[in-house]
Amino acid sequence: MITYSPPNHRLYLFTSFSTFFFFALTFAIPSGYSYGFALLLLASLFYFFTDTRNHLSVEDKILTYLLLAFFLTAISAFFIHQNDVNTLDQSSRYLLFIPILFLILRVSVAPTAVWGGLTIGALSALTLALWQRFSEGNLRPDGYMTSAIPFGNLSLMVGVLCIAGIAWSGTRTRYALHWRIVLYAGFLAGLYVSLVSGSRGGWLATPAVITIFGAAFLRKGNLKRVMFNSLLILPLLLALGMTMQDQIVERFQAAATEMHEYAESNNSVTSVGVRLEAWRAAMVSIAEEPLLGWGYKDYTAHVREMAIKKEVNASIMALANTHNNFLEVWLHQGLFGFLAFLALLTVPFWFFCKRLRSNDPTVQAFALGGACLLACFFIFSLTQVILGRNNGVIFFGLTLVIFWGGMRNAEQKSVDLGRST
Repeated sequence: MITYSPPNHRLYLFTSFSTFFFFALTFAIPSGYSYGFALLLLASLFYFFTDTRNHLSVEDKILTYLLLAFFLTAISAFFIHQNDVNTLDQSSRYLLFIPILFLILRVSVAPTAVWGGLTIGALSALTLALWQRFSEGNLRPDGYMTSAIPFGNLSLMVGVLCIAGIAWSGTRTRYALHWRIVLYAGFLAGLYVSLVSGSRGGWLATPAVITIFGAAFLRKGNLKRVMFNSLLILPLLLALGMTMQDQIVERFQAAATEMHEYAESNNSVTSVGVRLEAWRAAMVSIAEEPLLGWGYKDYTAHVREMAIKKEVNASIMALANTHNNFLEVWLHQGLFGFLAFLALLTVPFWFFCKRLRSNDPTVQAFALGGACLLACFFIFSLTQVILGRNNGVIFFGLTLVIFWGGMRNAEQKSVDLGRST
């Protein structure tokens, strides 16, 4: 029988505090996400060398293989194309997530640490965004990140994870109302930062998130309760939307105009136009080398040659990447890298979705958060190489294994309780 109870209470506390610091510091200080990650990695290495018992289910092993597969395709591309060592920087993180996954599966993590950290993280992002906007005059706050896009998208992600915790908050007995209030506050904070950052690509995830929540909660028996909770938050969402109405409308109108200009006159010097041109160049290049892809230096030279021949607009040479994670992976890691990336986003998504209607609120909350994480990053990846930076890849991978491990532990506890009654 698989056992997930903590074998070491101190290690359990250390893991929980490290998880809390990871979420709480993500936006609060420069590279704040790295501190909790480093602590969890140290703890996982200690566990790895002191407890070698096999406690993995079939699904646990599949998730492990998916993380390993994506790392292996990246290192294969590194040797095939003779890329620079720094091109393995983000890809190496997927290998490091594996021992952390083992740690959390065996030791568990306190749900209070997860959602407490997420709430503080969302509120710290809000504080930083308000400071940058109204004190520094930055109309599109970017926090301590590379641009407003990852700052807005990750803030939105944290807000969505906060609202997923509402399902778990009911287990807190007399503190349930307090938790609901702070989780709603975290959700609204994350949503506001996303709106004020003007990160349009992240807003496209809204229908997917609503669909996942509907799949989790909408049923005949609790329709009234879902409607009541929705009506509680609706006025706040409307008020928030009205305060940001002009900026939201302006961003969408600009996108529509730039798309029209690209379609009509191939205008590639706008924000949207240069991305569309980069996507076209990437797809043409992928068709030339679909199996193995291109080395980074070779692709740069190839794009330069295409620009000289007027096959693409030279404006794309100023971009650091293709602004599409799917194209980026296929372009530089070939077909196998693309398939590994696609599997990493879709297979665990299905595993989480299987638990969306769990009778255990904690299992349901972790499943809901995990499904939303994968759906949102799938959509973020359509307009941004969000996993091409440390902030994106560490937040994605670490949150994935934390929510998976938290869900599996809660699931096993529920099974153990059922057997003991």
